[in-house]
Amino acid sequence: MTRLSKLLVGLGLIILVLGILWLDACQSARNARSEARLNKGQADAAVRSGRDAVDTVGNRAAADTRGDALTRENDDAIRNAEGAGAPVADGVRDAGLAGLCRRAAYRGDPRCVQHADPR
Repeated sequence: MTRLSKLLVGLGLIILVLGILWLDACQSARNARSEARLNKGQADAAVRSGRDAVDTVGNRAAADTRGDALTRENDDAIRNAEGAGAPVADGVRDAGLAGLCRRAAYRGDPRCVQHADPR
């Protein structure tokens, strides 16, 4: 082999090695971009899921508060209605009280604590 042909073969090998390294670097960069997109997508999904959970809890709490307020309004309306002071049979009174005591708004009411419903 002549010196020129050896030089050309050596140069070809160098170009081949550099080409392989360049392709490997491109593949690594492509993989890194794909992984970054995937991680960002997962993070975005987690944030959306967290927001949904917070909204759900907030909506549930608001609905519970509205329900408790309605229960108290109903109680006030019943207690202030004409004839509210009239005697009522014990069973009817106990059933009405038990119904109220199952509501969160009345859990701490002394009448409910005295007549705790075992349910």
